[in-house]
Amino acid sequence: MMEQKYLIALEGGGTRSQAALMDFDGRVLEILEGGDVNTNFTSYEQAQRNIRGVVAQVLENAAVAGPSVDLFVSALVGPRFGEETFGSLCPNARFIYYRERDVIFARAGIYRPHGIGLVAATGATAFGVRADDGREAFVGGWGALLGDEGSAYAMGLLGLRAAARAYEGRLGCPTRLVEALCQRLQLDPAHFRQDLVLTAYHKPLSRADIAGLASLVTHLADEGDPAATRICEKVANDLAGLGLHAARQLFQPAETFDVVVAGGLINAGERVLAPLRSQMAREFPNAVLTIGDQPPAAALGRLAIEKNKPG
Repeated sequence: MMEQKYLIALEGGGTRSQAALMDFDGRVLEILEGGDVNTNFTSYEQAQRNIRGVVAQVLENAAVAGPSVDLFVSALVGPRFGEETFGSLCPNARFIYYRERDVIFARAGIYRPHGIGLVAATGATAFGVRADDGREAFVGGWGALLGDEGSAYAMGLLGLRAAARAYEGRLGCPTRLVEALCQRLQLDPAHFRQDLVLTAYHKPLSRADIAGLASLVTHLADEGDPAATRICEKVANDLAGLGLHAARQLFQPAETFDVVVAGGLINAGERVLAPLRSQMAREFPNAVLTIGDQPPAAALGRLAIEKNKPG
């Protein structure tokens, strides 16, 4: 009997990494999340420890020996990690690298992309590609200091700033943001200014912490909070603008192409997606909007299986 062979798929960015152990039929045997890998926000050494740790844990949890891993595929925002990092864990593995763009489309089961892949996560990025002539577009992805409009980080930050203005009575509309932030961050309402400043600057709040506040903002918007609703509308329109700008660089209005959206911010549903859906339909009526809902590491593994089929 032939020994069972496996693949490991590793995906990651500035907030977290994800590793999946899979068989070559595309079944996920174990999947885990680890620390971030983007060396714009963490050191090379820490990123290396993060991903080596999550891969080792996946193998241990599944009770699979590393030498049984035949293929190791990765798509990481930042440096490539291969045999120098995982050779002792997976000594028989062949290493293949993919791009973040490939993972976005693969999350919707698209392995030969022709369209726009839109990331709506801690950050916001749009990737465009034409399958016929190979032209590409890349928009956004500037990070928290320089951009990330249309992201969960942007929504969380706008929520924090609106709460600060509301506390001083200069927001111009009613909101429950102060109350909600006190509950989420365990702040004393009587000392909101001091507590929020201390939390923001001395704790401090990380990019992931701030992005995590997006769910608070969207929840308030769903309850009719005027300030939260305005924030959601701005972020959703920024995201739509990102996708449209990428599409305009590659496609004519009458063309048919895919628009795949993936990332944690899409958990807000139509509150975030509706502007993209309506604006894309108005300018590119034949574009097909799809949600990329497969786990990123699993999608990457299935992409690798598809691309490496015999013959």
